[in-house]
This record gives sequence, structure tokens and C-alpha cells, in this order.
Amino acid sequence: MARKQSAPRLEFEAAAIYEYPEHLRPWLEALPKLPGVYQFHGDSDTMPLYIGKSVNLRSRVLSHLRTPEEAAMLRQSRRITGSAPLASWERCCWRRG
Repeated sequence: MARKQSAPRLEFEAAAIYEYPEHLRPWLEALPKLPGVYQFHGDSDTMPLYIGKSVNLRSRVLSHLRTPEEAAMLRQSRRITGSAPLASWERCCWRRG
């Protein structure tokens, strides 16, 4: 049986080709590479669009913004906030759970 030829695999870095919206750049640049909690905020001051936690806030938030499925959140976001570092007991419990 003839073997199928696969198309050449293109390697690229998503961050290199994705343009983050100007209105979010200051928020993205301020995020530390530390564990903590982050929030995507829309027009409402009371209810965030999304809340998440990560061992590396900056990396995780940027990963949300690179995927087409989650890009809708980006279009609705007006600001992004993050709080770090987590208290030592939170880090301990977080790694276990």
C-alpha cells in the first residue's frame, strides 16, 4: 500500500505573529511571571468576564489571547488585572489539589 505523504510541518511562534490590541498592552506588560490570580474585565466594574489562576500569570494570560476559541474574550476585555504572589499556604494547597 502506498504511504501518504504528509504536508511539511510549519513551525512558528504564535506570539510573533499575533498582534495584541493596543488598549490591552499596558495591562499585559504589567503582569508578572509569578503565581497568582488574574481577571479579564469588560465594561462592568462589578463582574469580571473571567477569573483564572496560574503559576506564571503573564504566560497564562498571553496563552488565552493566542487561541481563536478564547479570542472572543479578548474582544470584550477592556482591562486585565493580576495579583501575585499567592500566600505560601495557597501555593502549598494549590500544588496538591
